[in-house]
Amino acid sequence: MARPSSSNEVIRLVVLYVVLSLLVPLLPWLVSGIGTAMYQPKKKQELLQREQAFAKKGDVLSTLSKPLSGKEVKEYQVLMTNVVMSPSWIQSLVGGILSLFGGEINVFTKVVDWSRREAQQRLREEAAANGYDEVINIRLETTTLRKIQGAKDKTTGVEVLAYGTAIKY
Repeated sequence: MARPSSSNEVIRLVVLYVVLSLLVPLLPWLVSGIGTAMYQPKKKQELLQREQAFAKKGDVLSTLSKPLSGKEVKEYQVLMTNVVMSPSWIQSLVGGILSLFGGEINVFTKVVDWSRREAQQRLREEAAANGYDEVINIRLETTTLRKIQGAKDKTTGVEVLAYGTAIKY
């Protein structure tokens, strides 16, 4: 039986090396693209389902400073929830390019909207888990998280803090 020549093995190794050399630098971008295309829509759909489940009962969040029900308040407590989100590498690239032209940057708007909705939903769920009937005087705080390297300042994410007074009647 003929043994494969060592030149064929060398060619295969060189081809494998070239393919890996081209793919490895693209791997983070590929993973980011998959996350943007598959993971984020799935998580947003799960959030929408959680929001719809609570909407059937009526929204318990309010910016009012006093309850309107007229019922006697038996218990109250400040509740806080937060969420930290960042755009994917693909979203950051697209947002960076769009920022050259000015105007609204939809990819960033969507990330911040998702963060805000998630923080509010967590507040609803926290109130329900602790047996509170509603949360009044809710407020949202937003903080930008940044990474500073040398003279470069790069936004890495946004934190949304949602808090309010939970009331039990």
